[in-house]
Amino acid sequence: MKTYIKNIAVAFAFVASFAFSAHADDKATKKSTGFGTGIYPTKGGKINVLVDKVNQETPTVLVLKNSAGDIVYREVIGKGNQKFGRALNLNDLEAGKYEIQVTSNGETQSKSLQLTEQKTERVLTIN
Repeated sequence: MKTYIKNIAVAFAFVASFAFSAHADDKATKKSTGFGTGIYPTKGGKINVLVDKVNQETPTVLVLKNSAGDIVYREVIGKGNQKFGRALNLNDLEAGKYEIQVTSNGETQSKSLQLTEQKTERVLTIN
């Protein structure tokens, strides 16, 4: 009976050591992000970009690029702004693919978007 209990205790210790070491490895590999972004469209043809930074001591760069990689819009938000938001008006841009990039403290988060032309219906009236 004592051997049986010892075997169970050794097996439990063996399994627990693997479980705890695997959990510690997962924590070590997770990267802490320096900021969070929220990018969403509005009905009026604008894109709202919201940024919440952890480190206020670094500037943030907001860039909108077209599919050719040309910068259509660029703004540098200075140090000291922990939370900020921008509404980008896309009404004057041509249809196509675009990418929004937010960079702060060497870290970049990006979202891609597709602008399409809204087709209008033709109406025919006979008098």
